[in-house]
Amino acid sequence: MTVGKSNSQPRKQVTGGASRRHFVHVYTVVRVKVAVDAPDHRAAMRAADDILFADRLAVDLVPTSSAVLDAEYAEEVTGYLVDEAGDGQFRRTRSYGPDYEPGEHRREGNRP
Repeated sequence: MTVGKSNSQPRKQVTGGASRRHFVHVYTVVRVKVAVDAPDHRAAMRAADDILFADRLAVDLVPTSSAVLDAEYAEEVTGYLVDEAGDGQFRRTRSYGPDYEPGEHRREGNRP
């Protein structure tokens, strides 16, 4: 996991006295696997988007720690991985960017 930029300048940290409560918003990526029927990969990605981002979110993010006050989608899609049912060797598995265009990222071990 990469945290921060390796070439960033150190910033002066705010310090002082007693410990205070901080609210930290951590932006993470959540993978959601969606089953859809579609004639091709592009249509499958669009169908999945329709299910996930329609008028109400299809998945609830439920905090399990009392320190987590809220969890919601960041409204950002960073990419798609499309598997085809019945393709146990993942030969037709493909990665796409957020614009539905083929991407460079593939799951390790899968060589389509």
